[in-house]
Amino acid sequence: MDHEASAGHGHEHPPTTIRQYIIIGVILAIITAVELWVSYAGLGAIEIPLLLIMSAVKFGIVAALFMHLKFEHKIMTRMFLIGIVLATALLLAVIALFWNDATDNRVLPDRSESSAPAH
Repeated sequence: MDHEASAGHGHEHPPTTIRQYIIIGVILAIITAVELWVSYAGLGAIEIPLLLIMSAVKFGIVAALFMHLKFEHKIMTRMFLIGIVLATALLLAVIALFWNDATDNRVLPDRSESSAPAH
């Protein structure tokens, strides 16, 4: 009895070949190189959305092929999609919160004046 049958999975998927792993690795390396270029290119307002999209694509590739999500039931794919949508929404909310934070613009009292002894 093989491991998958004993684990109760009951379904098999075609094995991933070394050639496919190399192609996947090259694709992930190219996306990572583009991400690095985008982070140093200074593209302004489009930089963060581009990085988020490329990260989501890499997440999808890794989840689908290395974690074998491609061969699982559709409910597993939906759970991963819901997770990445929620994580992206949370990240965007935190970015928006700090992007619009005006506390850096306020003037704080000079502590050297307040620490001097009163005459």
